[in-house]
Amino acid sequence: MNAQPATDLREELQRLVSLGETLGLCLRGLGGVAVALHSPSANLPALQRSYADLDLVAGKNGAERLDGFFVEQGYEPDRQFNALNGDRRRLFFDVTHQRQVDVFIERFEMCHHLSLTGRLALDSPTLTVSDLYLTKAQIAQLNEKDALDLATLLLDHGLMRQEGDCLNLDYVIGLCAADWGWYTTLSINHERLLGLLAQGKLGLNTQQTQQVKERIESLQVAMVNAPKTLAWKLRDRLGRRVRWYEEVEEVQR
Repeated sequence: MNAQPATDLREELQRLVSLGETLGLCLRGLGGVAVALHSPSANLPALQRSYADLDLVAGKNGAERLDGFFVEQGYEPDRQFNALNGDRRRLFFDVTHQRQVDVFIERFEMCHHLSLTGRLALDSPTLTVSDLYLTKAQIAQLNEKDALDLATLLLDHGLMRQEGDCLNLDYVIGLCAADWGWYTTLSINHERLLGLLAQGKLGLNTQQTQQVKERIESLQVAMVNAPKTLAWKLRDRLGRRVRWYEEVEEVQR
């Protein structure tokens, strides 16, 4: 008899990651649920939000067993989507709770491409703080939920030049210094966040607002000052008159 998904998405993420580990499947959470697991401030009234679906990243090793694993855990695979995209992304559906699980295969692909090879083992049950930040900050059409998630991460995690329970400056800066598109999208979203903070639209108190503001500004200064690659400089000549990100449509069952 197949298992039943947990009602609470935070519990379900941890359940799937733990069970996957025992079966040799490396799964890590991303998205809003993962941010909430990593950041206590997600429980603040100003930063609380609803979570409709679950997002995961799986390692390539054992990815061919994902369909069977999720069926055993009470999910229905989207067979057509998985047949067409299974080497990079798969979809599963929890009929009981009417929600979707989106599983990326060792690479997050939305507005920009983020390789996660070698990074899944750095944290558990979610991606690292840095990778969670990048999966949100790379969204060209940043919405309210994404802005709240970014503010939550910045409120709870400082900037350091190492991996850990922090935003790894060297990692983020290195990505942006090599890729003009990443640099530009993050820069735009940093400006958006600063604007929301200045207008009081994130609902944070004065101290919280100042802390998030200082961390955004410090990150942006570090990005600006980092030496850029030749490829970055060549792309910079084209500027924003040529689209630098992928347009993404939500994939729903």
